[in-house]
Amino acid sequence: MKVILLSHPITSSTPLYPGTPPVELSQLRNIERGDSSNLWRIAMANHTGTHVDAPNHFYSQGRKISEYTLEELVFRQVKVFEIFKEPGGEVSAGDLEPFKETMRESEMILIRTGLERFRRLDPAAYAEKGVLFSPSAAHLLREAAPRLRGLGIDAISVSTPLRRAEGRETHRILLSDNRFLIVEDMALEGKPTVFSYVIVAPLLVAEVDSAPCTVIGITE
Repeated sequence: MKVILLSHPITSSTPLYPGTPPVELSQLRNIERGDSSNLWRIAMANHTGTHVDAPNHFYSQGRKISEYTLEELVFRQVKVFEIFKEPGGEVSAGDLEPFKETMRESEMILIRTGLERFRRLDPAAYAEKGVLFSPSAAHLLREAAPRLRGLGIDAISVSTPLRRAEGRETHRILLSDNRFLIVEDMALEGKPTVFSYVIVAPLLVAEVDSAPCTVIGITE
């Protein structure tokens, strides 16, 4: 068994979807200053870094992330689809067509667009252009993959800031299934294409729609 990290650590320079408040880290106690222990204050939006969108993100009566059971946060037979795009590109239904048979048995699919390299090389392009997982692609998933409960992507969001209305529609299509989860800003570069299990471990804050998360892939 091999355990693989599929999420990015959060830092003060983590790329953020435009309009998201920056991460603020402040040290309240410091052993180097003579305090008995270290203590930090962490201030960030709940859609910071690798994070999981739950239905309440777009539906007022949708489930919040803290309302998911542990079993619902474990996904089996997870496949990675390589659909390479440039910043501002689109993942269309046509891009998914070659994978239709594969996705039927999956509980989660991960889209490796290759955009993750821009997270290092050009964080502004990564955050401000991103990639669109199109509404047509979202409809195809809903129709062709009845077991699917989760989608992950190595981009700032399934919505490019350049085409926000379409990105909102994608979210609504996927999250209209009140069991579905979307994981954004994932670390998929150089990772396997098949996982026996993927575990999504969110920060469990009861009041909020969605949350930063640690994502762990397991291969056998």
